[in-house]
Parts: sequence; C-alpha cells; structure tokens
Amino acid sequence: MNFLKPDSPAMNFLSTVADLIIINILFIICSIPIVTIGAAYSAKYYVAMKIVRGEGTGVFVPFFKAFAKNFKQATLVWLIMLAAIILIILDWRWIILTGWNSVHFMYRIGVIAFTVFAWLMIITIFPTISRYKMKTRELFKAALIFVIIRFIPLALITLLMIGSVVACLWYAQWFPLIYVFTSTTITYFLSITFIKQFDKLETEQADKIAALKEEERLAELEKQKQKAEISEEDATGNMSLAGAKIKAKDLEGTVRDEEPEDTSGNRFTRFIRTEKKKLKGLTAKQKLLYFAQYYLPGTILVLLLLGGVIWYGHDVYVSQMRVLNGGLINCHVSEEGREYMTTEFLAWGGYAGNRTAELLDSDLNFKSDLEYEEKYLEVAFRASILTGAYDYLIMREDATYTYGMLDYFQDMNQIVDMNNFSADDFYYFEETEEEKALDAGKFSIQDIFGGGEEEQGPVPVALKLTDDIERKLGLDEKYTYYIAFAYSTDSGTDPDHVKMIEYLFGKC
Repeated sequence: MNFLKPDSPAMNFLSTVADLIIINILFIICSIPIVTIGAAYSAKYYVAMKIVRGEGTGVFVPFFKAFAKNFKQATLVWLIMLAAIILIILDWRWIILTGWNSVHFMYRIGVIAFTVFAWLMIITIFPTISRYKMKTRELFKAALIFVIIRFIPLALITLLMIGSVVACLWYAQWFPLIYVFTSTTITYFLSITFIKQFDKLETEQADKIAALKEEERLAELEKQKQKAEISEEDATGNMSLAGAKIKAKDLEGTVRDEEPEDTSGNRFTRFIRTEKKKLKGLTAKQKLLYFAQYYLPGTILVLLLLGGVIWYGHDVYVSQMRVLNGGLINCHVSEEGREYMTTEFLAWGGYAGNRTAELLDSDLNFKSDLEYEEKYLEVAFRASILTGAYDYLIMREDATYTYGMLDYFQDMNQIVDMNNFSADDFYYFEETEEEKALDAGKFSIQDIFGGGEEEQGPVPVALKLTDDIERKLGLDEKYTYYIAFAYSTDSGTDPDHVKMIEYLFGKC
C-alpha cells in the first residue's frame, strides 16, 4: 500500500491532476462575466505554476487572492487584447466576404501574423502578470519577448488547443470529459513552459536570485511552523491537494516510532489497522484534514472515472435503443406530426418495445444566405452531422438548396429504387466549375472515412415530401420540403432508412 502514502509519486501525481482540474473549473466560473477573463486567467496560472512546482499551499484561497490582487491590471490588459480580438475578427470576416484570392497577398500575411502573435500574447501575458509586478507597457514588452524566445513550444501547445477544440466539436456529446482532459493537459504543459522561462530570466539577475532565496527561506520556516501544529487556516478549508501533506506524514511517523511493525494478516488488513491507529485520538477537524490530504485526490479521480464509465455506458445503451434520430431545418411539425414520425413509425415497423425514435425541434433556423456566408452556422451544422446528432433531416427547400451536398447527405441511389420515383421527386447536387476549383485539395467527410470517390454528374441527395406527408406532419403547405439522410460511414443500405422511406411514401 505504499502508493497510498501522501508523499508517494502516485498520490502526488493524482493530487496534481485533481488540483489542475479544480483550477480549470474555477477559471470557467470566474470567466462567465467575460470582462473578468483576464483576472481569472492570471489567477489560474499563479496557482497552477505553484502546484506544478510542488509549492502549493492552497487552491481556493490562493486563487481568489491572486484574482483580487491582479484584477485591475489584468482586466485592463484583457480589454486591450479584447479590442485586438475584435479587430482580428473583423479582418477575417472581410477576407471571407471578399474572397481569399481577391485580397492582396501582403494583407493576408499581415492578418495571419497579427492573429498568431496576438493569440500567443494572450496566453503568455496573464501568467506574466501573475509572476511579476511591472508597468503595463513593460508587461507587453516582456510578453512579446517571451513569445519570440519560446515561440516553438507555444506554437506546439497552440496546436494542442486547436486539436482539443476539434475534438470537442467532433465528439460534442463528450464535451465535458474532453474539456477536463485537454484543459488539464494544456495547463500543465503551459505551466512547465512558463516556469522554465521565468526561472531562466530570474537566474540571470542577481537581485531576483536573492529575492527568490529569501522567499524559499521564509517558505521553509513556514513549513517548520506547520509541522508543529496544523494552522487554523488549513483547518478551516485552505487545503492543498498537491502541496506538502505534513500532518499525515507526522502521524504516520508517530505510529512507526511508538509501536513495533505489524506483520500479522495480509497487506490489506494491516493497512486498515494502521489507518485506524492513525485516526485514534484525532479531533473531527483533524480527521477531516487527514482524509482530505490523504484520500481526496484519488477519490476525485475515481469518481470522475466512474462517472465517465457510467456516462459512456448510458450513451451506448441509449444509442442502441434509438432507431432513428431526426432533425428539422427551417420548419416545424405539429405534435400529431411528431407522433407520426416516432411512436407510430415504431409500431408500423414492428420494432421492440424498448426501441426509441426522436424528431428534434428546429435547432438550426437559418434566416438568410448572409448568415450562411458568414460561416459560423456552417460550422455548427457540420459539427451536428459529424457527431451523429441526426440520422435524417427534414428541410424546407431553401435549406435544401444551401446544404444539399454529398459532404452531408447520402446518395439516394443507395437507399431507394430510383425506378419507383420520378426525376422530379429528388433534389440533385452538382458542383459548379467554381465550386470544383474552390474544393480542390479539400477533404470531405467521405475522404476522411473512405469511399470518397468523385461523383460524376448530378447526384440525388434529398427526396421531396408529398402533399399527404406534409399534412400528416403539420407542415406549412406554402413551402416544399425534402427528407435527406445524413452521411454514414457504412457503405451498405441502412434498413432503418429504407423502412422510413417505405413508411412515408409507401414504396422504396
């Protein structure tokens, strides 16, 4: 049971991870007002660097002390950087609307360089605030020098950040777990990068070395003081999961010195007896502190792991129960129409009683082509398809014209017998010459998962709903609607898709 000792490598690792998770949660909570992001980011790395160094003397109290201490300067710097972010967004919006090839080469290079350096400045300037006291102008100079000196490590960590964002979009249903893992990893590596550079700078200046030694001497005196008795501050909750676990180690040493080694029974029973001896005679507060220092980090990670397993199991179970998951774009169905597409479809198809089907509300209500051209709705739509949010989509004709492409939907040739329908029953996708030129070198979903052979000529990707189906769904009869099935990595025909077509149209 050596790995359960407070100062064992395993427990120190678990404590560090648990502390970093808590710090990232505090950062998210304190960033909600937006204007406080700078102060929260500064406080986050003030505590994180102490944790990684093994100098942690608290998590919650040091975080909020650093938050309050650096609030004024960090907020001022954040507002300056926020203005730079807005300028960057406007620049990229103008480039997208104008067309990449229509913008002068030097302007594009300038925007790219400004974007990169502004981002790297953001992730370095706030940890610098947490470490040093200096004027705001000098702070920007120091951060810029930091970016230049440590450009490669910062660039690699930025790639990790981009990868985490892509993972969160790709597996949106797993966002919390992905965020916990990636944010903790990024915080750790950034802290290592800052610590190395800060230590190097401080080593080069004699006066800072002397100040650092004085801080270490005072810290050692504080540790010796803590060994004599648990401070009132710690007893009231300022506990560090990754810091020195002084009381636990003292208790363990006392038991070892006063009594001979217990060799009876197996290792587990000996461990239980030893723990009971350590707790004997302690007050309630001392027991609480002991358990927090000794067992809380491992308990937190075990609970997170157990929660992830349960969540994953539930997700798989629900996914296996689901037959089809539908979505609506630019249209709404009546309650009778929703019942028609779910419960009545399952009864007609002869599915088991525990199977489910869904028809979601319209969550992507695109109101104009301009919004689509601004790209952010396209990203949301692509993420919905990639993460399997929909098996099929019912779309008004304007949405079909915008999104009816092979990147998103299956070729209807693979689902229905084309001889049972007329050519006018389908919406066909066909790339223009301009689109083919723009798409050259790009990857589609089919390219990623295989089977991405280039299609020749128009391809049917959506099937028009009849007037009778529109009435059953309660759709506005002023418009025309189509049903399309989301692209699947399975190259074969999905029997549930076939059943849905037969249910709606009486043929397939």
